[in-house]
Amino acid sequence: MILALDTATAHTGLALLRDGEILAEAAWLTHHNQTVELLPRLEALLKSSQVRMDEINAIAVCRGPGSYNGVRVGIANAKGLAFALSKPLAGVSTLEAEARRFRDAACVIYSVLPLGHDYAIAGFETLQGEWVNRLPEQAMTPEELVATLPKKALIVGEIPERLLEKLYGSRSDIEIGSETSISRTAALGQIGFERFQKGETDTAASLQALYLRRPQVTPPKIPRNTSGLPGRGVIWDMDGVIIDSAELHFQSWRDALGKRGIEMTRAQFDNTFGRRNDDIISYVTGRPPVTEEVRAIGDEKEAAYRRMVVGQARVFPGVIELMRALKESDFKQAVASSAPPENVALIIRELSLESLIDATVDATQVRKGKPDPEVFLKAAEKLGLDAGSCLVIEDAVAGVEAACCAGMAVIAVSNTHPQEKLDAADVVVVSLEEMDPPQVLELINAKLHKGA
Repeated sequence: MILALDTATAHTGLALLRDGEILAEAAWLTHHNQTVELLPRLEALLKSSQVRMDEINAIAVCRGPGSYNGVRVGIANAKGLAFALSKPLAGVSTLEAEARRFRDAACVIYSVLPLGHDYAIAGFETLQGEWVNRLPEQAMTPEELVATLPKKALIVGEIPERLLEKLYGSRSDIEIGSETSISRTAALGQIGFERFQKGETDTAASLQALYLRRPQVTPPKIPRNTSGLPGRGVIWDMDGVIIDSAELHFQSWRDALGKRGIEMTRAQFDNTFGRRNDDIISYVTGRPPVTEEVRAIGDEKEAAYRRMVVGQARVFPGVIELMRALKESDFKQAVASSAPPENVALIIRELSLESLIDATVDATQVRKGKPDPEVFLKAAEKLGLDAGSCLVIEDAVAGVEAACCAGMAVIAVSNTHPQEKLDAADVVVVSLEEMDPPQVLELINAKLHKGA
């Protein structure tokens, strides 16, 4: 019995396979919430299939590329289960699992996944009955990817619209794979089964995530003295960038609105996350906001949120490390949020950020919310810097647009929105662990030189 865990992208899944045949599976579209969704769904799948945990012989898991948090959740849970059950692991590339769905194609199958502005790609083929790797997993620019593909190439995977337009615009011979009868998770399980049979398995110590990144022309990540440079600043959005607060906000919004007979859907929440309360209420109700109503609903919602977040604030990977490195490199830092001042103060206190943050801007200090640039311009003013000397770190489409309108460099981190929706940013990353002060400085300087 093979248990397959696929949390590498938003298209998440679990599967149970007996002798390589699918016994049961579950698939869902997650909103960066695999941490709380995975194990309850696994328990339900085992129960409905009448399978006991001790019947599992091995665990197959997608080891990347994909969402940083998603890959991390999958590997952590796979390692934990393998340790508890004393069972072997099989770490499989997400690209290979995607391509395996099309194994009957009489050609090389090129599997593609977005990596910010770049793409992960790999090629696989069934040759004389054997499944072989034809192009190793690697990161490419869109231009490199188009040039690499041979004639009549079959392309599969989670292909964003912008890449489809580029492919169809430059290559008339490209074929895009349509849906097949097998899911990526089930294909992952089949690969895991074959490796288990051959004894080609991993241990918890040997299994490592696969995070592909195109070689950078930026300096290596070693300490570098950036003191003595003209003033530079970094402006942080808070919710969705510093802390993983989406589910707490969604729950508190639904409770506050539900008491008044107003339903907020998940799609409505996702489309408005990070915006001002009056904008959110107007969007959900479909009518202009009434001041008294906005105040009553907003106050109730925010009070509920603050009660939930105390002791529960989960900081995203790389945030505190980057803040400290920026502080040591003499960058000024501000938090600019659409949240009420009480929320901003609470999060700074909960995470002990007082020594790192030089200024804050909250919803009460601006007249217009994002995508208007006022909140970021106000933050730059408080830091005593020109807008062009600042870089914004955002997770939302409206926030990226606001930063661009302010004339600031912007890093988008895909914590709450798909990477392809954030491509107006200068750089899109899956985790701030990828960034350091020299890279931040180069982005600011590049923006300044471009505007000169």
